[in-house]
Amino acid sequence: MKDKRMLMRVPVLAVAIVMALLLLAGTYSVIASPTLSVGPGPDLPSAPSGTVFWTSPWEPITRGHTLSFNHNLGRNPETYAVELLFLDTDGGLGINRRYYGGLISGTQRYGAHWQNLTANTIQVYRQPDDNVADRVRIQVWVPPTASDYDSGWRDISQDETLTLTHGLGIPATDLTVGLWFSSTDRGIHHFAYGGMSVNPLSGTLGAYWHNLTNNTVWVTRFISDTAVEQVRVVVTQGEPPAYDSGWRSIATDTATVFTHSLNWDADMLLVRGECLMPGGLGIHQQFAGGNHFWSGAWQGTNLQNLTSNTVTIFRQPDDLTCPQARVRIWKRSLLVYLPLVMRD
Repeated sequence: MKDKRMLMRVPVLAVAIVMALLLLAGTYSVIASPTLSVGPGPDLPSAPSGTVFWTSPWEPITRGHTLSFNHNLGRNPETYAVELLFLDTDGGLGINRRYYGGLISGTQRYGAHWQNLTANTIQVYRQPDDNVADRVRIQVWVPPTASDYDSGWRDISQDETLTLTHGLGIPATDLTVGLWFSSTDRGIHHFAYGGMSVNPLSGTLGAYWHNLTNNTVWVTRFISDTAVEQVRVVVTQGEPPAYDSGWRSIATDTATVFTHSLNWDADMLLVRGECLMPGGLGIHQQFAGGNHFWSGAWQGTNLQNLTSNTVTIFRQPDDLTCPQARVRIWKRSLLVYLPLVMRD
C-alpha cells in the first residue's frame, strides 16, 4: 500500500479500526447522535452507537444541475432519515438552509432540495439562479428504533389540511416533527418544502406542518400545489438537546444570533429551528427557508452561519408568521471524514 489518507476524530484507536472497516463497507456509525435537524426526514428518534450512517463530503454543485449520490445503505427508504445542508462559499451565509426546497423571485430561481430517495441512492437539485448552495452535504441514516408516531403515507388534496392525532400526550415543546412528500415525478422528496410561490396563475407549491400540540399536528397542502401527492408525518420525543434557546422574539429583516457555546465542530452539530405564531399557526414550519410572493412580499425564516459556538436565524422583511423562534442543537461525539483514499 503506497498511500493511505484518513482524517479522524476518535476517542480511542480501537474505535478507529472499527470505523475504518465500516467505511470500506460504505457506511459509518455515529455515537450518541439524535436524528434531528431543520426540515428533517420523517424518522427522528435518537441514534445511539451502532446507527448505520452515511454522509457525503461538502460537494460542489453547479447551478441548474442534479447530483446523484450512492449511499448504498440497502434498506427500505421509508426507514431512513435525511438531512441536507448548504454551504455558501462567497456570500457570507456559511453553513445554511436559506431557500431550502426552492424559492422563486420573478424569473429567478434559488435554493436546492433533495428528491428520488431510494434504497441506495438520493439526488440533490440546485436551482439555476441559486446563490446560497455553492456546496451541499447530504446525510442518510437508519435510526435504530421506530418513531413514536408514524402516519404512514396519506393522500392529500390541494387546499386540504389533515389533522393527525399522534396521541403522545407529551408537551409540544418536547416533540419533534418530520414531514416527507411523495410524487410520481420526484419520488420521496423535499421540493417546495414549507411552500414555494410561483406566480399569480400557478399560485404556491408544496406543503407544511403546523399547529403541533401534545396530541395532534396539522399538515396543509397549498391550493395550487402540483408537487405533493402524498405526505408522511412522524412525531417523536428525542433525546434532550445539548442546547435549547427557548422561544425568543425575532424582528423582521433581522439576523438574530443564537450563542449555543458548545464549542463543537459545526459539521457535527444537528440543528433544528421552528417558529411560533400564537393564535395562528402555533408551532410550525411554514415557509421554512423563505418564500417570495409575486406581490413582492418576502416571508419565512432560515438558519444560516452555523459555527462551533453560534447559529443565526434570519427573518424575511415582510414575514407575518414567525414572531418567535426556537433553536435546538444536538452534537455528535464521533466523526470520520469522507472520503477514505487508499491506493494499492
